Amino acid sequence: MIEVTNYKHIFKPFKIGNISVKNRIEMAPVGPLLAVGGLASRELIEWGRALARGGVSIVTLGDSSIKLPPGMQSSNALNLGTDRAINPLSMYAEAIQRYGARASIQLNYHTENSPTDMPLEEIKEIIEDFAAAAYRCLCAGMDMIMIHGAHGQLISRFVSPRINHRTDAYGGTPGNRARLAIEILEAIRNKVGDRLAIEYRISADEFVPGGLKVEEQLEFAGMIQDKVDLIHVSAGHLFTTDTLPRMIQPAYLPRGINVDFAAMFKQELKTPVAAVGSLNLEMAEEIIAGNKADMVAMGRTLIADPDCINKARQGKEKEIRPCVRCNTCIDRTHNQRLPIRCAVNPLCGREAEFMNLPGADAGKKVVIIGGGPAGMEAARRAAGRGHEVVLFEKNACLGGTLTSAAAAPFKTDMKRYLDWAIRSTMNAPHLIVRTSTEATPERVRAENPDKLIIAAGSEPVVPDIPGIDRENVFWAGDVAAGLRSVGGRVVVAGAGLAGSETALLLAQQGKIVTLIDMLTLEEVDADYPYISVVALRTMLRELGVELKTEVEFERITGEGIVIIDKKRKSIEIPCDTLVLALGLELCAEVVEKFSGLAPEVSIIGDCNNQSGNLYSAVSEGFFAAMDI
Repeated sequence: MIEVTNYKHIFKPFKIGNISVKNRIEMAPVGPLLAVGGLASRELIEWGRALARGGVSIVTLGDSSIKLPPGMQSSNALNLGTDRAINPLSMYAEAIQRYGARASIQLNYHTENSPTDMPLEEIKEIIEDFAAAAYRCLCAGMDMIMIHGAHGQLISRFVSPRINHRTDAYGGTPGNRARLAIEILEAIRNKVGDRLAIEYRISADEFVPGGLKVEEQLEFAGMIQDKVDLIHVSAGHLFTTDTLPRMIQPAYLPRGINVDFAAMFKQELKTPVAAVGSLNLEMAEEIIAGNKADMVAMGRTLIADPDCINKARQGKEKEIRPCVRCNTCIDRTHNQRLPIRCAVNPLCGREAEFMNLPGADAGKKVVIIGGGPAGMEAARRAAGRGHEVVLFEKNACLGGTLTSAAAAPFKTDMKRYLDWAIRSTMNAPHLIVRTSTEATPERVRAENPDKLIIAAGSEPVVPDIPGIDRENVFWAGDVAAGLRSVGGRVVVAGAGLAGSETALLLAQQGKIVTLIDMLTLEEVDADYPYISVVALRTMLRELGVELKTEVEFERITGEGIVIIDKKRKSIEIPCDTLVLALGLELCAEVVEKFSGLAPEVSIIGDCNNQSGNLYSAVSEGFFAAMDI
């Protein structure tokens, strides 16, 4: 294969301990919750295989237990506390190594016990359990292990003077607080020697009052650097809500905000360093070229497109499917305890389901109505399977409501995905795109489709209240897209993601913004990825956006709006503009008009449900095409 690449630095091989890796990109530790009964499953193996086949040098399976604490049931995370784990883990390792990648696994002990109160017997047992788990990884043929010493997990709690108040050999001085980590690493080395490379994950700064700071962590890293082969520099504290966005940055925060920490560790230590945190391949190249780190770890970039490494190496950067940093993947695994999924990559976590999919029946004619994210996904997938596809889009450009959703300056990730989706759809073989062409029953019949996919979108909800037809009442999508000019005082109705992002946009423009909703904030936020919500609410609060929940519309006046609070009291809020973000409603008449025009009909996206999110749209488009 001829390699044509602009990435001269990230494709240089590197040595980590006694193993060589083929490039400088590693999969950051991600726990996909695809194990069954604590053991590697076919779903987990195929998930790892897809990443390895895509060209990454190390695939790291995240947050695996060295053993299950008393009372904790076996879960869909890996449990290394039993020899039963070895056999299925060996099949996972084989799948990774087949493609020249290294198989790594993150070891952790999950407990809420305080280091201060932990008996010495338990400490000794934990040390032995780490060594035993590492040995099982060696027996399974793994190449590397990563010790989880970051984000407020057990080992970092011992290092922290804020939490560890012991007065014995495991507390007090920095050296004593580092003792658990040191003894774990020494016990592992005694058990596995240099046959496994050891990586250690650290939070450079926990960003909590009294928490570990970078100076302390540099001192600690100096104590362990001769016992590890790579130090993975993260930041934040998993158990302190406000730091979560700093640990796993959502779309509202810049990418790469923790890279400078890696550069500090790189400068001070002799042990190689890995950078992590919302990084993509362009940034990785800059990091390695600038000598800020030796390796670059990324999770969501590879989840969104496992083949991105090979595409970059072959000079096909424009084909890389961008991550939108919506945190669907993180929210499902961390908060909902569900299998990993991705908003833009519908195969993520489903690799085993589709690995032996029969070929499509050649020659089928597929007509798709609507060129939003659901329609585009269906069109690309159906055309990619060899069907003849015609896509009708009434507007001059593809994109649907995703166009307005990607318009704000802080939605650059979504804009990149939108551009990719449009470009990939327009350039797909076997696919005819007819923009500025509204689908009609006559046009659909003329195509004589075997399958009709209706992805016609939806309409914004507009409440039937006095004054709703005033000239200063706009839909949030039009405001975000810059199609409407608003006054200096704005009320945004609807505190969901669309309304809150619109409020953020306007507040950043210097507007005085009030955000209202009929539900409680907890009810509103329950539908959205937790870390993204934390970041968004924090930014709105810092910009002075006033939030009023559990209120209802009463009327719109010339001076503002009148609402009714939960005590049934009328309150007038002065404003120049009212922006509506009250959700979407289905276009039942559109669906009814087309539903009988083909032997098979699928209804997908916003015209099928009111979720209005990218994950649902892409997944439904994918399934509609794959089921043909």
